[in-house]
Amino acid sequence: MSFPSIIMIDPSPEAAELARFALWRAGLHCAFRACQDVATARRCLLSGRRSGDCATPSLILLESDMECGDGLELLRELRASSHLAEAPVVVFPSHDTEGEREALDAGATAYLPKPIDGERYARCVVEMVERWCDVSEAAAPVQEALTRESLDGLPGHPRRRRDDLVPPGGKRSRLS
Repeated sequence: MSFPSIIMIDPSPEAAELARFALWRAGLHCAFRACQDVATARRCLLSGRRSGDCATPSLILLESDMECGDGLELLRELRASSHLAEAPVVVFPSHDTEGEREALDAGATAYLPKPIDGERYARCVVEMVERWCDVSEAAAPVQEALTRESLDGLPGHPRRRRDDLVPPGGKRSRLS
């Protein structure tokens, strides 16, 4: 089973975590990686491809205004790479600084300023993934055996949740 691979290049850890949470809440199973700066994104996307150990992402979300480097310059580098030339890249800036024409000229697939409201932001991320990725497998329920197998090796993994101990329509005791 292969899930869509989403790479988010954004200096804000909060933006990345909200995107990750939005995908989880929507029930979309994705391989999600956040890069907080251009140098990390270069290593992740360009260096990994040169060595052949990194799959092409299904979607790249790019903050164009990065403190430690120009996001649009990175976009031009991605478009020059034979492996990433066709990957969908949505320039997802924090502020609409009228950079749409420049982003599209640099090779962006789409330009969409981030909504300020958290709920709209979450909905926007989910809609982008649904639009640009093959979510047929991502939206499918993960097989119980696969989930159990992947969690069994983790230390302290509970076999049951507290809520599993409450009978349907029953009340939870203070001790559970």
